[in-house]
Amino acid sequence: MLTLLVLVAPWRPRTRRHLSRLAQSIHLKSKSGPRVVVHAVSLGEVNAAAQLVRELCQLGVDVVCSSTTVSGRQRSQALHPSVEQVEWPLDISHCCNRWLDQVQPDVLVLVELEVWPTLVSLAKNRGIPVIVVNGRISDRSMRKSARIPALLRDGYVNLTKVFAQSEADLDRFIRMGVARERLSVCPNLKWDRPSVEPAAVEAMRLDLRLDADRPLVLFASSAPEEHKLFAESAPSQCQVVVAPRRPEWFDDASRSFAPSRLRTDVQGLGDTVVLNTLGELDLVFGLADVVVMGRSFGHRHGSDPMGPAAAGKPVLIGPMHSDFLPAVSALQEAGALKVVKDSELKDRLANLLNNPQGRMQMGEAGMQVAHSAQGVASRLAAKVAAYTQPPRRDRGGAEEKEESVHRDAIYSSASGGEDGQD
Repeated sequence: MLTLLVLVAPWRPRTRRHLSRLAQSIHLKSKSGPRVVVHAVSLGEVNAAAQLVRELCQLGVDVVCSSTTVSGRQRSQALHPSVEQVEWPLDISHCCNRWLDQVQPDVLVLVELEVWPTLVSLAKNRGIPVIVVNGRISDRSMRKSARIPALLRDGYVNLTKVFAQSEADLDRFIRMGVARERLSVCPNLKWDRPSVEPAAVEAMRLDLRLDADRPLVLFASSAPEEHKLFAESAPSQCQVVVAPRRPEWFDDASRSFAPSRLRTDVQGLGDTVVLNTLGELDLVFGLADVVVMGRSFGHRHGSDPMGPAAAGKPVLIGPMHSDFLPAVSALQEAGALKVVKDSELKDRLANLLNNPQGRMQMGEAGMQVAHSAQGVASRLAAKVAAYTQPPRRDRGGAEEKEESVHRDAIYSSASGGEDGQD
């Protein structure tokens, strides 16, 4: 792996960044309590873990956040300005050992699926629990993993605990080598997000220069292959906000929705705003009359519909949404979301905008689904905090096992059961 990095580093900026992590030196403040590192790969995972990080801090845990991508780290810093941030190490023994020596975690928390076999194995050898929260393995990831099972197996079999998003995800973790007794199903953390203040939503309306008396359609987390379809589907009488998922897609959205104006262009004119900022989407959900979730009408695998549903907004999503199948199914069953084809999108949008009662019913159904999962971050934080005192390695195996089982029983009972209320 090291040889490959050296060979390609001059040609890829991302690889040059990874290469610089070989000799990274981490300087953190002295521990103020048990230290939990919460690792979220990129922007979506950082947002998912936001409430969990806050709950851990409330419990007096010394939280350190980690992210792999630049946008993820920037978002994490914005969400948690008082929490220290670190780079995640390359999965090479030297880098992982150095990182563990410098960071000194008591528990490692991996959000969704970031199971690095070397680090997980070394953490286990040191008696550091490694916990996966919001655990998810898609069919696509499962097929890729099947190609290199021996390489990944050490990562999965050495996990201390996995809180999976669904029974299907739980079954996939078992197939990857995680023992059944180490697995529980827990609602998606993305349901558990703090409510947005109405004043902040109205401030966003003023910033975007939107007319409160005209309907607004939000195309959220869009991708380039969808922009033409979205532009053609937007009713002419509506205002539009399009929020591309990645910064490199902002220009494509501007061209496809021309004439349009950037959110950061205070002099721009037009009824379409390209949200060329990150971290503001929850505020715009509060302004929309209908939300269309992107990355679901092309060749990708969907975007998170939980944000707009929790905000009480009717949601339309395309047929390609496999990465969010449990949430889509729950919302569709409740009547809060409709799955539509490309050819149907324009008519479905027009019909919804002409049906205020239908929009209200869909929005209320979405809020009810979201409300049923509230508190999951608090319950998970308590369980994670329980692992900050791992079984002692200087005692006999039987005592260690007994202590571990007793600890799990205590925290299962306190939270209503591992497979119950969670």
